[in-house]
Amino acid sequence: MAYSQYFTLSILTCLFLSAPVLAQEVVANGAYADSGGNAAAGSPVAVIESISVATTRHRQGETLISEYVGIDELATATGSLSEALALQPSVSLNGQPGLFQTLNIRGLARQRVQSFLNGMRLTSERRAGVSASFLDPLLLGGVEIIQGPASTYYGSGALAGALQLLLREDAPPWLSTGFASDGNERNLAAGTGNANYSAGIALRQRGDGKTVKGDTKFDRFDQLSAYYQRQFNVGAYSVDWQLIGSKAADIGKDNSQFPLERIVLYPEENHLLSQVKLSGTGDWAARLSLHYQDLLTRETRETRSAIQGLESRVSEVANRSMDIGFTLEDRWQAGQLSGQYGFDYFGRRGVNARQDDFILSRLLGSTQSLDDGEENESALFATANRDFNFASVHLGGRWTYFTQSDSKSEKISQSRGSYFLTVRKPLGDWNLSLSYGTSSRFASLTERLFIGTTGRGQVVGNQNLLPEDSSELVIGIDYQSERLAIELHRFAMDIDDFIERITLDENTLSYRNLLSGDLRGWQYRVALFPSNAWQLALSGQRVTGNSDSENTLIDIPAARHQVDLSYSAPSWSLNVSLRRRLDKKDFGATERALQAANIGALSFRIDLSDRWQMQAGIENLFDETYFSSADALSTLAIGREFTMGFHFR
Repeated sequence: MAYSQYFTLSILTCLFLSAPVLAQEVVANGAYADSGGNAAAGSPVAVIESISVATTRHRQGETLISEYVGIDELATATGSLSEALALQPSVSLNGQPGLFQTLNIRGLARQRVQSFLNGMRLTSERRAGVSASFLDPLLLGGVEIIQGPASTYYGSGALAGALQLLLREDAPPWLSTGFASDGNERNLAAGTGNANYSAGIALRQRGDGKTVKGDTKFDRFDQLSAYYQRQFNVGAYSVDWQLIGSKAADIGKDNSQFPLERIVLYPEENHLLSQVKLSGTGDWAARLSLHYQDLLTRETRETRSAIQGLESRVSEVANRSMDIGFTLEDRWQAGQLSGQYGFDYFGRRGVNARQDDFILSRLLGSTQSLDDGEENESALFATANRDFNFASVHLGGRWTYFTQSDSKSEKISQSRGSYFLTVRKPLGDWNLSLSYGTSSRFASLTERLFIGTTGRGQVVGNQNLLPEDSSELVIGIDYQSERLAIELHRFAMDIDDFIERITLDENTLSYRNLLSGDLRGWQYRVALFPSNAWQLALSGQRVTGNSDSENTLIDIPAARHQVDLSYSAPSWSLNVSLRRRLDKKDFGATERALQAANIGALSFRIDLSDRWQMQAGIENLFDETYFSSADALSTLAIGREFTMGFHFR
C-alpha cells in the first residue's frame, strides 16, 4: 500500500508543520482548553482531548444504563476497539474474528445493536452486523455503550442498545505509534486541533496472525482513515461540519474454512461520511448526514470437473450504498416537566450488490444480487422528565413509518410504535431504578431481498419477514461513595418474530421469523478504591435465551467474571485483567459449544518525559486455547501477544 504510506506521510508533515501556526492562533485567542473542555486563559493543555457527548439523547445514568470507555482505554499499542469494549460487563465479542469483528450487548448482536459515529447512524450490508472498524480507534475520543430498549431514542434496531462513537475534539498536536507481535501489526496516527477544529489521520497494517496452536489466521489488512471537523458561526447560528474518510485493502476473512474449503478476501472497502449540524439560540439542533460506502467481496473455492480436473472458482460481489440522515430536535420545559421532541429521517439509496463468477479468470456470468435497494425510515419522538423529592420519572414514545423496496420487488410499508418508562428512586447513598420499554427492528434489505454470495456462503433473502418487536424490564441498584461503587442490573426481554439465520443446505443460508423468544440475564460491577493509587474492579454477566420451542437463541454469550487491578503512580501505571469465561453447552444455529477459559492481559505505561509516553502489554497472558465467540466458523484466539506503543501529546 505504498500510495497510502506516501499520502499518510504527506498529511502528517502538513499537520506538524502547521502546529506553530495553530499555537499562534490559540495564543491570539488567549485561551486553552482544560480537561473539561472549558477555556482556561494562559495555561497549557495537559490532556489529550476533551470528550463531548452532545449526541446523546437520553439522560445519562437515569433513563438508560450507559458506560463510557475513554481514549486511555482505547489507545493501547494496537488500539483494538472491539477488544477494549468487550471488557465492559454488558459487552461480548460476536461472530468471526478479524477487522470486521462485531459486538454483542446483553445477548443481542448483529442488526439489533445500533452504531453511531458522532450521531451519524451506521449501516452495513454484512449479515454479521455493523462494524465501525473502518475508522481507526486512535482517532476516537471514546465510545458510549448504551444498554436497554433504546428504540425510542435511537430508532429501529436499538433492541439491545447502541454504541455511540465520538471523534477526538479540542486535541492539541498528538502522535501515536504502536506494534503488536501477532501478524506484525503496526500503526501510525497523528492529529491536532483547538476549540474551532480538529483533524486526525491513521495508518494501520497487519499480516496474517497465528492461533494459539500455530495455525494461520487469515486476518491481514491495510487501512488508512482520517477526519476533519470544523466549528464556526454564521450570524446567530453555530455550524459543526465533519468529514470522515476511510480506505482499506486486502482484508482477510478469518474463518475455519480457510484455506482448504474456501478463501474469502475483501480486496477493497471505502467509506466517505459528512455531517453538518446547525444550531441557534435555544436548544434546537438540525443534523444532515451522508454516508457513501462500497465493499468488494471475493470468494475462492476449489471445484473438480470431469474435463478440467481441479479448478478455482471465484465469485466477486460488489456492494455499494448511500445513506442519508436528517434530524430536527428541540428541548422543552413546562414548569417542573422537561424533555425533548423531534423528527428523525434515515434513508438508504442505491443499495446494490453485483456478483461476477469466474473459472480460471474466465467470466462465467454476472447477476444482480440486490438491485437499487431503497429504505425510508421516518419517525416522530418525544420524551418527558420530572424530578420529585422522592423519585425521578422519565418516559417517552416514538412512532416510525418504514418503507423498503428494490427494482425487482413491490414496495413494503410498515409502521411501529415504541415507548419506555423509567422510575429512579434514591435510598440514601443507594439508587433503585425500574425501567420498562419496547423496541422494534425492521428486517434489513439483505435479510429480505439479497440473493447471492457472502463471506459465509450463499444467502437467499426472505421477502416475508416481519419486524421484530421486543419488550424489556430492567431492575437496577447502584451505590457510590469515595471508596466503593456498586452496580447490579437484572433484565428480562421478550422478543416476538425474532429473525434467525437458518441453513437450507450445506452451502446456503436464509432467514425466518421465530414465533417468539426470551432473554434473561444480569450484570454487575463492583469497584474498590483503597487509595488514590490502587483500584480493584470486579464485573461479570450472564445471559440465557430460548425460543418458544425451547431452542437456544443465536448470539447468547458465555457467562463470565472479571477482575481488573490497577496501580497508578505519578509517572507510571500498571493494569492487570483476569477474566474467567465459563463454558457454554447450549448454542444456537450456526454455532458451537464453548469450553471454559482463563484469559489474562497485562499493560504497563510510563512517562518518558512531559510529552512522551511508552506503553507495553501482553495479551492472552496465559497462552490459553479458546474461541472468542461461539460462531461455528470462528478460529481459535491468538496465542500470547506482545505489544508496544509510544504516544506524544
